[in-house]
Amino acid sequence: MRRTWQNLLFISTVIMTALSLVVLPQPAWTQEKKDDKAVLDEVLDIMKEKGQITEEKYQELKTRAKKEGAGKILAGFDGVTPYIQSVDGQHRIELHGRLHFDTRGYQGGSRNLPSSLGATGTDETTKFLVRRARIQLDATLFKYLEVKLEGDFGQGSAVLTDGYAEVRYWPEFKVRGGQFKVPFSWEELTSSNLIDFVERSVVNNLVPTRDVGVMAHGTLFSGMTEYAVGGFNGTGQNNTETNDSKDFAARLLVRPFRLANIPALEKFHIAGHMTYGKQTIEAPAANAQSLQGQTDGKFVFFQRVSTRGDRTRYGVETVYAYGPFSLYGEYVHTDEERNGLGPGGTDLDDVTGQAWYVAGTVFVTGQEKVPGKAPKVKPANPRTGDWGALELVARYAHLDFSSGNSLAGPATTTTVNDPGGNRVNALTVGFNWYLSPNARVMFNFVQNWFENRSPFTGSPDPSQRNQTDAWEILTRLAMWF
Repeated sequence: MRRTWQNLLFISTVIMTALSLVVLPQPAWTQEKKDDKAVLDEVLDIMKEKGQITEEKYQELKTRAKKEGAGKILAGFDGVTPYIQSVDGQHRIELHGRLHFDTRGYQGGSRNLPSSLGATGTDETTKFLVRRARIQLDATLFKYLEVKLEGDFGQGSAVLTDGYAEVRYWPEFKVRGGQFKVPFSWEELTSSNLIDFVERSVVNNLVPTRDVGVMAHGTLFSGMTEYAVGGFNGTGQNNTETNDSKDFAARLLVRPFRLANIPALEKFHIAGHMTYGKQTIEAPAANAQSLQGQTDGKFVFFQRVSTRGDRTRYGVETVYAYGPFSLYGEYVHTDEERNGLGPGGTDLDDVTGQAWYVAGTVFVTGQEKVPGKAPKVKPANPRTGDWGALELVARYAHLDFSSGNSLAGPATTTTVNDPGGNRVNALTVGFNWYLSPNARVMFNFVQNWFENRSPFTGSPDPSQRNQTDAWEILTRLAMWF
């Protein structure tokens, strides 16, 4: 009960803070920066400052401009993004979208783990798929209220990805509520349009993605520091909350050399993040959010196990880029309790997951690398001799699961896995060919080494049952606006 009241107090405080911003006296938030003003207002300000018009004429023209602009809209394209906007700039709606068309190929004999003991695993086969097909609507209302709605129609289903509103009077303090990404992990927070590899690394198995909640975040000290803190259901994307417990998340990012005027260090950052929550969902639904092991190509080598109790995640990241190069990495650690899930309702030891990766990229065509952004490049056109931008990428990653007790095995018998032997090491190499700032072709070759020998368990070919490695080939044509 005490934890429940603490959760409610925290969330209520954040919500009340957001509401207090909405009802602040107007003079406290209508003091605009020059960059926020409509072009006509800025011109009139300049004319008044230079003495070209009187104060009386200035007020008259501003009043007339406001009346003439009332009810009218502007429409057009900002780059490749279609938009409509009120004349005074107070309201704006943008339409965005993305399409990721993939192919996946697997080493012969690769066989997903069965869904339960006694079941048979499924073969992984070469396939084409629409990995993502998203439509996104971004709206700005009264300049300081932003709304985002995004749906994904890829892979044969329609789901809500993002759906939230945000109040943002100041860059130092913004409040968001709805379904959005939990502030955790550089890879996860980078748009899928702009990640350097076809898929995020195996570290992502331990990372929370989208959830429903509320968050305060902002940028401080001229961009040197970013922070985020929030409360979430803890059940994941589009899942119904089933208990009073909530997950709390926090993230702090620091760019220590942002203002040092040292070009070689200005893009360097280091960040830390954590989540904590108590999940009390009963089995079999208890394993809906527990740890799972998948390779880059979504080949399942470690199944979820039932968990109940505290769940703690923490991680660190560092990112560096200079010129055409980038080098970055992350480490993530998770612990999930298994209270009352042993024989006779006894407690089992926690399931622990830990993972890390190191990645590097280089534009061999010389473009500047800005992490999380597309390069500045002319659209590829063989007739003019423009070929876009070519980037080489490489990543080495490790993921393992362990427990003091045996973990339920993925075999077709009643055997169990070695509690300390469920791990994979993965080397990914490939390239990104940017055809334009909004389109690219991607290719990845992934070599996986498994130490628990479970990926091929249940294969009809006895020679493949003890294989400890498997390769994957992933490609993507990505376009977005």
